[in-house]
Amino acid sequence: MINRLDWDSNFFEIEIGELISQENFNYENADTFDLFYIKSNKDFELEINNFENTFSENKVVFSKILNFSKRSKNNIFSVSKIDYKIEDIYELAYESGKFSRFFLDNNFTMEKFKELYKKWVDNSISKLFADDLFVYQEDNKTIGFLTYKIKNEIATIGLIAVSQNQQGKGIGGKLLNYLENFLFKSNINILSIPTQENNIAACNFYKKQGYNINEKTIVKHYWKK
Repeated sequence: MINRLDWDSNFFEIEIGELISQENFNYENADTFDLFYIKSNKDFELEINNFENTFSENKVVFSKILNFSKRSKNNIFSVSKIDYKIEDIYELAYESGKFSRFFLDNNFTMEKFKELYKKWVDNSISKLFADDLFVYQEDNKTIGFLTYKIKNEIATIGLIAVSQNQQGKGIGGKLLNYLENFLFKSNINILSIPTQENNIAACNFYKKQGYNINEKTIVKHYWKK
């Protein structure tokens, strides 16, 4: 059975479901959904009556066992400890989502994409979605940020981005290094970072920082015709 995703359904105001693995699947409740996601650890092709596959992505998760580094904090602060303009962080969030399925699947509107990432930022600052949000500032302007969440003694980055016109200056590496040291001192030894395989720049960046892929998932969207 396809499981209803309550949060997604309520946010997008349509019926959205999720299926983990397409093998031996009974589609008897498919017609109750406007959209469902199928996630699998191997590629697949499916024809489902009254639905079309509009988008597919290869999601990868990088991870690393952490060690302490002696780099300085480099203008990085918890969002709770510094003044900031929320619009700066929203713009960074949009940048972080430019390879996301909610941006690339044209059945989602740009308005909903931006609303989704604004909510992600708001709920990270309030610590509903994240344990903290760190910002990188220069001249009182936020030009980089990341969020993270700890679960079962593993930390996972939710959002990470640097302003488009500031990329290539090492800011992303400083943010990542700061988080790694913070986690290591908090006795958290593993950091995971999900991204998309077609986000070549991000994948190369994480590999350069010593991360390796430990998980791959294929995600496909099926929309009702």
